[in-house]
Amino acid sequence: MDTANDFRIKLAEKGLKELEKLIQNVKVQRRKDLLIKIKEMSSLIQTLKYSYVSPEEIKEFDEFKKLVNEAKSIRKAINSAEKDFNTIQADYWLEYIEGLPKLMDRGEIDSPCLAVRFFIGDIVNRCEIAKDKLWLCLLDCGFRLEVVTNSSEFTTGKRAVVVYLPPRKFGDFISRGMFVSLAENEEKGEIDAETIKKYCKNAEATILSLFE
Repeated sequence: MDTANDFRIKLAEKGLKELEKLIQNVKVQRRKDLLIKIKEMSSLIQTLKYSYVSPEEIKEFDEFKKLVNEAKSIRKAINSAEKDFNTIQADYWLEYIEGLPKLMDRGEIDSPCLAVRFFIGDIVNRCEIAKDKLWLCLLDCGFRLEVVTNSSEFTTGKRAVVVYLPPRKFGDFISRGMFVSLAENEEKGEIDAETIKKYCKNAEATILSLFE
């Protein structure tokens, strides 16, 4: 596998760069120790990036296991920090790295869409948050997920496909994903790689922008 160009490795690498900046502003004890760990994780991801092995093999690397465990450890450490936007963003990237084993189970991938998670959920509430037609939607995906949209298509009572993305602020509100499509006949919850491919087209440009 060309691990140097694997979208999951590249996104984890991007996440670690973001974490170095975010942790500087997270109100947490022993911040310096966490920053040291993040720098160590950046070294680990470089080793994995140039390993050129299969997804199955990379999961067995000690460096991969340490990377995932360090993400779990730091995520636990910031759990008690003030829940401001920096902490919420940091948690997303740590969760992403913690979830790499499951993403690697998708095997070799050729689309950036397969480097992230997609969910299907019921829109249980929607409220307008800006005069320029922005709505905050609350989804039940088996867990609570808030998405801001400018589309009038996604209304209360409908089932929708959402790509789970780094949090973004819209005024005082935070969006944790982007609507991709109304769902067809799928069950709510996380969707598998084959189903993602069906909905990939509408999300690919946005996901590619994460790598910039």
